[in-house]
Amino acid sequence: MDNPTVTNLTVTVVVLGWLLSRQLVERPLRERSPVGLVLIVIGGLETGWYVTAHPLSLRDGVLAAVSLAVGVALAAVRAYTVRLSVRGDRVVRKGTPLTAALWVAGLGQHFLISAAIAAGIGEVSVLFYFGVVLLAQQRVLVARAATAGLADL
Repeated sequence: MDNPTVTNLTVTVVVLGWLLSRQLVERPLRERSPVGLVLIVIGGLETGWYVTAHPLSLRDGVLAAVSLAVGVALAAVRAYTVRLSVRGDRVVRKGTPLTAALWVAGLGQHFLISAAIAAGIGEVSVLFYFGVVLLAQQRVLVARAATAGLADL
């Protein structure tokens, strides 16, 4: 493995560990998550720079979109594994071991599909992927809380 790949994989492990640690502890549910947006911006820039130097074919672009679509679908399912409750006047959420397993499965499918695309795109686009699926999960959690009448966020 070359240095950029090792660096990207290290960043992936660190970010996944950080995301899981936040998912598995009780935290207030917020309507908006700046973390997802920050990951999308950073990951989008990295992916854009990569694609500029290594243009994707139509097939590769479709496969990248499929990876994101599968990730969003898994995020919606994952959101239903998160427990929602009310503490005082706040809605809180806490993930379960199944939540963590679905994060790992989502990342696995991203790398699996990305392996069929231009070399390196999976590692380069992982922060963008994390941001998109984190925001998708957040949207479903907020909708669940609203539907359950837990609180207005």
